[in-house]
Parts: sequence; structure tokens; C-alpha cells
Amino acid sequence: MRQRVPFSDVDMHGHVHNGVYCSYAETAINEFLREAGLSERFDPRADSHGVVYHVKKVELCYDGSAGFDDVLDITAGVRRIGTSSLTFSAAMVHAGDRAPVARAEVVWVCVDRATGRARPVPEPTREALTAAAAPAPTATEGR
Repeated sequence: MRQRVPFSDVDMHGHVHNGVYCSYAETAINEFLREAGLSERFDPRADSHGVVYHVKKVELCYDGSAGFDDVLDITAGVRRIGTSSLTFSAAMVHAGDRAPVARAEVVWVCVDRATGRARPVPEPTREALTAAAAPAPTATEGR
């Protein structure tokens, strides 16, 4: 997905505020799921197998900077499908020269809607994610 940095995302130093990258990563993950036709499986308003997903962990690594009106290309994908968790990765680069800006790893836990406890990712969701998965950038890989 492509994101033009709005003025509201920039801090007093003229850079995208560090916390904003989390929002960019989450948006890219949701776009990945939408483009793969999987949005409904993760929509808390839908009754998709009686589960919802909660964010358990977010790791951000900063490789460069971006500022007001810069255009970023943000890619996301599935990094790992665990028993009851899903790990997604996102990478943010400048659209023009592809210079790295930031990387994120986001872990979601599958939670039973009725009990609020972790439970295994439903098999149909696991299969659909496996089919949609492409190599994803990692938050721990160096530049």
C-alpha cells in the first residue's frame, strides 16, 4: 500500500512520530487481509468461528526517517502461523528510492469470544492464511 505522510503524523523534529509506524503497520496488515479476501475472518463484528484476535506484541525497528509529504510504500504479510497466534510483518520504504524507513512485527492471539481465553486458530482460517502467505519482511532482519 502507498501512504503519503500527513502533517498530523510528524513530530516536533520534522519526522514521522515513532508511534505512528505502528498504525501504518496495522493498516498494511489489514490491507493485506482485505486483498487476500480474508477480512471477514478477522472482523470482530463478524462471527467468524466464535473467535476474535487481540494484539499481543508489536516490535518496531527504525532504519531511516520519513517526514511530511513523503510517500511510503508499505508491504505486509504473514510471517508465522502458530497454534493460537499469528505473526505478521510489515516493511516501510520510501516510494522513490526504496530507502528503508521502518520494519514491524505484530503478533495477534486468537481468543475465544465467549471465554476470553486463547484458543487455536480455526483450521479454515489457518488454511486460508497459508494459501495467502507470501514471503514477508521481518522486523529483526538487518538492512
